[in-house]
Amino acid sequence: MKIYRKLRPEFMKAAGELFAEAFEDKLRFFLGPKEVMKKVIPYLIDKEQVLSIVSDTNELIGIAGFSYEQKNMFSINIKAMVRQYGLIQGLYKMFQLGIYFPNSFPVTHLYIDAITIKADYRGKGYIRLLFQELEKVAFEKGTTNLQLDVSCDNAPAIRAYRKMGFYELKSETLDSSTASRIGISRVNRMIKILDLRNPTFCHQYGIINRNF
Repeated sequence: MKIYRKLRPEFMKAAGELFAEAFEDKLRFFLGPKEVMKKVIPYLIDKEQVLSIVSDTNELIGIAGFSYEQKNMFSINIKAMVRQYGLIQGLYKMFQLGIYFPNSFPVTHLYIDAITIKADYRGKGYIRLLFQELEKVAFEKGTTNLQLDVSCDNAPAIRAYRKMGFYELKSETLDSSTASRIGISRVNRMIKILDLRNPTFCHQYGIINRNF
C-alpha cells in the first residue's frame, strides 16, 4: 500500500468514478447523473490537491481532496465543461459551481473538500491513513488546523471524525435553495487543532485540553 501526495495520471479515471459514487447526491444538480459525472470529473480534478492511497496491486483505494488558499480539489476546466454540456449549459454549470463551492480559504487552515474510500476497503483503517497524511501536509504548509463540513444527519461520519480528534466548531442550517441542490439541509463545520499544546488555538475555539 502506498500514499501519494498527488493524484497520478493513470488514476484520474478511477478517481472520477470513486468520487461520483461517493458524492452523487451532492453533485447531481451541478454535473448531472452519475455516469455523466464519471466522464467529466477526471477533467476537473486538480491532481496537486488530491492525496491518493493505492493498494499493492496498483488499485486506487481512496482519495482525499483539500483546499488551501486559492486552490482546491476541483479546478474548473472550461473546455471540459463546454464539451460535455454545450456552451450555454457548460458556462451556467460553472457559474453554479462557483457560487456553491467557493475555493478561497484562510491560510490558517487546510479545508478537506472530500475524502472517501472504496467500498470494499472501508473499515480497515485506510481513512485514518489519509487523515494522517493530510495532517502532515497541513503542518508543512504551516497551517493551524484541519476543517471539514459534514451533514448533521451523517451520525457515523461525525462519530468517526470525533475519534480522530475533530470537534464541532459550528452548525449551520442551509438556505432552501442550497439544500435542494446538494441534498443536505444542515451541516456541521468540524475542526482539528494541529497543535493542542498551544493554548492560544484551543482558547480561540473553546477547546479544553486537560493535559496543559
